[in-house]
Amino acid sequence: MIIQRIITICVALSGVACQQLYISEPSQASEAALVANAVDNGISKEIDIDYRKAFQNLKRAYHYCVAFTTNDKLVYTDNKLEDFIEMGTLFTRNQDGRYLSKVTLEAIADDKTRLTLFLPSDYPDPKTRFNHDIKWALGQDKRCNTAWNP
Repeated sequence: MIIQRIITICVALSGVACQQLYISEPSQASEAALVANAVDNGISKEIDIDYRKAFQNLKRAYHYCVAFTTNDKLVYTDNKLEDFIEMGTLFTRNQDGRYLSKVTLEAIADDKTRLTLFLPSDYPDPKTRFNHDIKWALGQDKRCNTAWNP
């Protein structure tokens, strides 16, 4: 059985970002395994925003509301923006380097982006996570998109 660790840290009054979806498992050993075993082969939606802006919004939100460190767990993010193919990609990985999620942001027209989220098939409540990613990509989460930034 996969042990799931969800940690909620919310220090709203101190001005520090609220971090809410800290999950370091389930994971897959490689990006290919994650994509091959993803919920619904990836969950997609077209959103009304330029892919570069969505990428910056999501990158910030992942920094404040997905990445975390505890004494025994770690989730970090990695990303790349490839303007030559009009695509951005963000990954989350755990302390063992295993893949927790992948998001692609593909330009499909001016100010129109296809967001695709890949989560392991045994991810708890993928619909909620997908809705968070859409909100984050659109820059609509005050806690995650506009959090305190030193």
